[in-house]
Amino acid sequence: MESRYYKDDLKDMILDMAHKELGNLLSQKGAQKYFEGNIDKVINNYIKKISDDSKVNRTYLKVLKNGSYQENMVSIGKMIRNQELFKTKRELIKFAKYLGLNVSPKNSYSQILKKVSKHIYANRSKYSKKYVFYKRSSSDQEYVLEPEIIKKDLIESYKSKTREDMKSIAKLLNINVKEEDSAEDIRKKVINYIIKEKVAKKNN
Repeated sequence: MESRYYKDDLKDMILDMAHKELGNLLSQKGAQKYFEGNIDKVINNYIKKISDDSKVNRTYLKVLKNGSYQENMVSIGKMIRNQELFKTKRELIKFAKYLGLNVSPKNSYSQILKKVSKHIYANRSKYSKKYVFYKRSSSDQEYVLEPEIIKKDLIESYKSKTREDMKSIAKLLNINVKEEDSAEDIRKKVINYIIKEKVAKKNN
């Protein structure tokens, strides 16, 4: 069984995911430096965002992650029953619909619970990989995080920062930049401008 809590492991996991996604970047060193310098900030922003989520949503993720550890459907069902949120059939139906399950209010609590437990058991591998438990050393609060989303936030942050840097360079060179231009688009314009300038000076 995997470690229940992540700290540096979570950072390493996300950094590795981000590096692999941006593996074709020309400036790997620049990306690596930015990722390592901003990973804590991005994780903290993500935690703040999910902390603002409803208690219901946080309970859903906790149940899915804990469910991925269970050895059978019965233990998953017991775990769900022990959650204060799922004491009523109405809340269990909401959870089932959140999972994309087709249940009817006419079904009994036990029937719905069995269907939910069966779904979680069948998708244990998926939920185990999708979510991780995280606990900051300065707090007893336990979070269920989704590394894939944090990775995307980190990459988007890097792209935004890179784009702003390239925009500043383009502005200094009086290069026209469109709002929809990406950092790579602007970089190409800058390179083309510099090449044209060098060719023009050489021909003079």
